[in-house]
Amino acid sequence: MKSQITAVSLAALIAISGQALAGDERRFDLPDFDRIDLSSGVVLIADVGEAQSVLVKTDHGDFSDFKIEVDNGELNVTRKWNRLSWHQNKSDYKVLVTVPNLKGLEASSGSHAKVSNLDAESFFIDLSSGAHASLEGNCDNCSLDLSSGANLHAKNLECDAAEIDVSSGGFGELKVLSSVNADASSGGKVVVYGSPAIRSVDKSSGGRIKFVSAAQASRD
Repeated sequence: MKSQITAVSLAALIAISGQALAGDERRFDLPDFDRIDLSSGVVLIADVGEAQSVLVKTDHGDFSDFKIEVDNGELNVTRKWNRLSWHQNKSDYKVLVTVPNLKGLEASSGSHAKVSNLDAESFFIDLSSGAHASLEGNCDNCSLDLSSGANLHAKNLECDAAEIDVSSGGFGELKVLSSVNADASSGGKVVVYGSPAIRSVDKSSGGRIKFVSAAQASRD
């Protein structure tokens, strides 16, 4: 037991209370948050609308390189950098979250996220460096920033209005009802489902923006 405790960083022990479960799981009691930031290949599965809870699972049962904390209302989840062990076998971490409200998601460096039952007035998504995310739910206003090979699959995310910036091979899809302002550049592509009456688009350097009406989508 003593060696298991010393494997966890002192900073994590001070910042959070982690209760070990079943060898390869740990539940974290954290301050309230309504935004999430992932990096370093971490996997997130989030369900919006329930009381806050955070459960983390790992394949090797070793949390020594795992870092999780809440900073100013944002949940930050990553693996700690260690140049001596980075190329060795690393634990994979899956973070299972329930949260009453969610206002934003950032993911980078090959992280994966799945968010269900989103219901927000405003929501922002920032994906980069090969991150992948899928979202479903509703929001009034949505802001997307997708770059560096990131992928967003949000055909089942229904937004009234959206601001979209996709670049450097990023890809995104979502449903927009009323208005969209989209900018695609450097090989970025976005697919907008729905028939928003207000459309402002700007394409450059191989960027692509495609609109798919409800009738077209039903035929696909």
